[in-house]
Amino acid sequence: MSGSQSIAGLASNLNTTDIINAIIEAERKPAALMETQQAEKTKEISTFKALSAKLLALQTSIRAISNRSALSQASISVSNEDVLTATADGLPPAGTYSLNVLSLAAHHQIASHGYDDASQSIMGTGTITIALGDRSPTTITIDAENNSLVGIKKAINDADIGVTATIVNDGSGSKPYRLMLTGNETGQKNKISITSSLSGGLDLDFTTSVFDDPEIVDFSGQTTSQVTLGSTASYTGSTNKTFTFTVAGNGPQTVGAGNILLDWTDGSNSGSIVVSQSDTEIVGPEGLKLSFGDGVLVGGDTFQVSTFAPVLQQASDAVVSFGAGGEGASPLTVRSATNTFDDLIEGMTIELNGVTTQASGPVTIKTGVNTSAIEDKIDAFISAYNDVKDFIDEQNKYNTDTSEGGTLLGDLTLMTIQSRLTSMIGNPVAGLDKSMNTLSAIGIRVGTDGKLSIRDSARLSDALENNFDAVLKLFTDSGSSSTQGISFFSSSADIKAGSDFTVDITQAATHGYLRGSTLTDPADENIVLTDNNNRIRLRVDGIVSNEIVLEPGTYSSGEALANELQTRISADDKIGKLGVAVEWVDLGGQGYLNITSSSYGSNSKVETISSITHSALSTLGLTDGTVRYGNDVAGTINGEKATGRGQMLTGDEGNATTAGLKLLVTLTSSQVSPEAEGTITVTKGVAVLMTESLDRITKSGSGVIASKTTGLQRQVDDIKQQIDAFDKRLAIRRAALEQKWANFETLLSQLNSEQSYLSSQLDNISANFSQMTGSGKGNG
Repeated sequence: MSGSQSIAGLASNLNTTDIINAIIEAERKPAALMETQQAEKTKEISTFKALSAKLLALQTSIRAISNRSALSQASISVSNEDVLTATADGLPPAGTYSLNVLSLAAHHQIASHGYDDASQSIMGTGTITIALGDRSPTTITIDAENNSLVGIKKAINDADIGVTATIVNDGSGSKPYRLMLTGNETGQKNKISITSSLSGGLDLDFTTSVFDDPEIVDFSGQTTSQVTLGSTASYTGSTNKTFTFTVAGNGPQTVGAGNILLDWTDGSNSGSIVVSQSDTEIVGPEGLKLSFGDGVLVGGDTFQVSTFAPVLQQASDAVVSFGAGGEGASPLTVRSATNTFDDLIEGMTIELNGVTTQASGPVTIKTGVNTSAIEDKIDAFISAYNDVKDFIDEQNKYNTDTSEGGTLLGDLTLMTIQSRLTSMIGNPVAGLDKSMNTLSAIGIRVGTDGKLSIRDSARLSDALENNFDAVLKLFTDSGSSSTQGISFFSSSADIKAGSDFTVDITQAATHGYLRGSTLTDPADENIVLTDNNNRIRLRVDGIVSNEIVLEPGTYSSGEALANELQTRISADDKIGKLGVAVEWVDLGGQGYLNITSSSYGSNSKVETISSITHSALSTLGLTDGTVRYGNDVAGTINGEKATGRGQMLTGDEGNATTAGLKLLVTLTSSQVSPEAEGTITVTKGVAVLMTESLDRITKSGSGVIASKTTGLQRQVDDIKQQIDAFDKRLAIRRAALEQKWANFETLLSQLNSEQSYLSSQLDNISANFSQMTGSGKGNG
């Protein structure tokens, strides 16, 4: 505590500042003791916060082994990733698999005959009808506004029918522009079918293989004969290639004045033709016919004729031979419309990149548990646990030489935390088989120093490789069910491990759907859609579709109508991926359309939006259709209330035994009985139990450490208030002492002045007296 500014007494010649400071310092000893207490409490707060940081680090490492998906680390090796790659979703079965990729999935791709111009209106007008695979065909109108290759390309792409149109320039000297169509989906079934009915101009041809006109490569300046394509030329091949012709011999040769030999090659094959007269068709390879006009050809003259086959790429499936084969064995042939195989090997996605060859041989895929990655996570957990243990041990130390102990030595909260950690590490997991219910069962043990370590790494590796499900249960939460259709999903900290929970389902989850009104069977009374009544919009699970345009036409079956509706809904970019299902329900002479959401529960619904023009709702019986929302699963767990959302049933917050327990219920309505459907047994592994306990310890605001530090901070604040009050009293005390000393100095100063005055007066009297006495003697 600082004193007031003062100096040594002028009158008393005493150091009054030191005297007052000594008095105040002696009287302030209780406050100094409180300051020591305040510093100790503050240090305890800092130490608990440091402990909390280490516990949070431990918690982070535990979360990496408390979740089944996080702990399920797969090891996948592929012998030739140029051919295929493989990734795991979860943990595929361990094994070695042999595959030969026989072919890749491909898009269907076709091109039209060539045209001289891409942007001019050289095409006729009318309609083009296109379909991809088994989708309903779409008719596109071509009129004076879009009857060019560019216009037709745009019209096809705008129709959004699963086919992409582009214009290619093949570099030919004549008619180089071609319209190319590519199916957006791979697979043998996804072939493009197109019918073009254009008149009053050029039509599109995607079917006929032809020869292009001859193109000069290198003609002599002396050459005068012209080469043209014969009028009856008809390409009999099926591949796009170029025939190159070279005039044999040397010097000028007159057409019709003898035989002129022309050698040809297509890069793979070769041959010769003989020109004996002019203006006559000369037969060449694969249906080619050429005609040479009057004039001269010169030895070495070169020209070429290109072929055109409309099918640039066949739609094809990916084909894989699965299995090594060998004597007495036959590999399984598996096909896919795409180059992705999701279910060839359980839990694994395989992407094809190329095909195997005799030289490369089959691709070997080896799967198993990535023991190294899992052991790294376990190591991280052990390290974080031991770091906490070291920190706690440091607090519990006592130095007899210095008589000093750790900051939290003897603290009850610290001892409680230590006890909880130790018990969770050492206690067996309730509900698990005795052979795999402790960490020691997989080679992890507590040493004499209380720290964890992997004492038997071979035992841990063996457990991970050969008993991985048991390892999962040892660390994570799990549940076993007595009933197929009810499965454990997750639990909360309130759920007691090792407990059995009786499940009574009163209502199964269902899909929402739209049931159309009854229509006469289209087989008896055709349904006709035109451009004036072929549009609908739907709202599925709250998501609104685009305007869905159905193909105009006459529908003579309910199945065809449902298929058209399904095709258009699936192609919509708003609701197409929601798994909406359309079916025609046949009632015998009558029927109705049923549109069903793929989701479950009260948020599952299908509705129509009526505010559109050219609506098909009335024609399809959907104007007065019945909307049925889905049902959430309903029931009780352990006789306590549970809330259903879709197929998920969750114990209500506040329940005595089931708060936060989540179950996935896939039972159908027909499987729900008046009696309880089954029992779920919940098990909580070491990592889950530690996570829950650490949550209670480290939780902000209400955790054990937060409560402790809050109490300590309250004590610090209270001590500070006491110190402040004490110092205020001492400040008053100091001021009083300083005033007393000031008064004393004033009084002493006055006394000194009076003394000085009296001394002066006495001196004067004495002097006067002496003078008087001396004078008298002289006179006498």
